[in-house]
Amino acid sequence: MSAMFETGDGVLKRMIEVPYQAEEILQELLAKYPGLLAGDSAEKESEWLLIQREIGIAETEDSGARWSLDHLFVDRDAIPTLVEVKRSSDSRIRREVVGQMLDYAANGSAVWSQESIRTSFESGAERDGRDAESELEYFLGEEEPEDFWNRVGANLRLGKLRLVFVADEIPRELRRIIEFLNEQMELTEVIGLEVKQFAVEGESATTLMSSVIGRTEAARQVKGGSSPRPQVNWSIEDFFGEVSRKMESEAITRRVMRLHDLLVQAGASFEMGKGSTAPTVNYYLAKGTDFPVRLNGYTYGIGFGLSTVMDYRSDHEMRRLLNLAREVPGAVKDLENIGDGDWNTWPTLNYANLLAEDGSEEIFARKMIEASMPAKT
Repeated sequence: MSAMFETGDGVLKRMIEVPYQAEEILQELLAKYPGLLAGDSAEKESEWLLIQREIGIAETEDSGARWSLDHLFVDRDAIPTLVEVKRSSDSRIRREVVGQMLDYAANGSAVWSQESIRTSFESGAERDGRDAESELEYFLGEEEPEDFWNRVGANLRLGKLRLVFVADEIPRELRRIIEFLNEQMELTEVIGLEVKQFAVEGESATTLMSSVIGRTEAARQVKGGSSPRPQVNWSIEDFFGEVSRKMESEAITRRVMRLHDLLVQAGASFEMGKGSTAPTVNYYLAKGTDFPVRLNGYTYGIGFGLSTVMDYRSDHEMRRLLNLAREVPGAVKDLENIGDGDWNTWPTLNYANLLAEDGSEEIFARKMIEASMPAKT
């Protein structure tokens, strides 16, 4: 057992571990200092973006929240990181918390989307008095927000998550379960995190120490180790090929290709995303005008970028854009929950809905082209 000391005024003072008076204190520390999640690794505090505390998780997309996760973070590799906090004095930390976390992971990965996580980040920041836009800009550096959220969505669909059990002390039974799960699960990382606080005897806690449990050599081999996230120079052919693999429908793939041609022929600029997980393509119609339209081609659907054009289109024009999209039969299902004035959103129009019928790509392209022009009088 190691000892910890503080030096000051020429006096060596022994520090002692101080128990947390409440679970809430440890939760607040993690939210304020996400760098604690790095434990004893060399990772930096800015490697985690807090999405929201006490985030709700539903059983289905149409139901209300059944569970509440202590914290949801996303790291710089766009991996959703689920954090559940318990004090060692809580008897549930031995076995019950494992089933609880697996419920969160299974249902969260099924019902969350990149749009819902992005919305949760914005609403969580507003609730906590944080500036979401500047916080995200600082976190991402030079990366485009659309590329980052695209990667978050891709990781969700793959089940590429990180599950973190946090306590002042991880009991032996939980350690064994964490190590076993982490060595067996290829895409999802499962770790424990001990966060201890220390103080000079008789004084308030001044020192925190965190250490990670579960990153064994066997787990590293299963997960293939870690490497820097590369940027990939995707081509439009890569994109079409991945759509074909994802959709398993030649008809839908043909409609996606035709939609691309129609948008480009109408003057849309496009560029390939740089994310390492999957190819994406970003379209912009009427950029620099009062009628811009922003679309993101994913391998499973079209991102309808309302939030990216809301600063350029008037409320009337935003309403016209949404209404024109709703005139496409296959888009209605994915747009039905957007209310008047709810422009700060980025819904996805799933290909399975949007392009289910022959000619649907023609209708959608025609409506988006119309939205990029002044309204007919």
